[in-house]
Amino acid sequence: MNDNLIENLTAQATSFYGPMGKINALMVSNIEKVAEFQLGAVKSYAELAMKQWKQVAEIRDIDGLKDFGASQSDVASELSQKIVEDMKALGEMGMEFKSQVEEIVAEAKNPKEETKEAPKAKAKPAAAKADAKA
Repeated sequence: MNDNLIENLTAQATSFYGPMGKINALMVSNIEKVAEFQLGAVKSYAELAMKQWKQVAEIRDIDGLKDFGASQSDVASELSQKIVEDMKALGEMGMEFKSQVEEIVAEAKNPKEETKEAPKAKAKPAAAKADAKA
């Protein structure tokens, strides 16, 4: 009886903590992926800002200032497009994470036949022992 209790507790703990471990591993992986993405985004925005500062430093006369002013609409367009692309990429990462978590939760709610049959397989040796004693 104690063996069955311990086996049941072990099976329940495994079924409870298994999905939590998968979600934790997935979360750490996702945090790492988002951090790498953010570092890349910061680098690209910093490069764009440095490019602007270099152009400002090269302005020597009024014609240079006019050219710089005219180019700012292109820079604004490039920046807004980059922001939209970055937000889209972050959204896709979030949706991928969400679907993976949902998959783990669905798997935990409906365990595969293998996990359902495992306790029965373990129960057979106990039944065989009972038969042997009789």
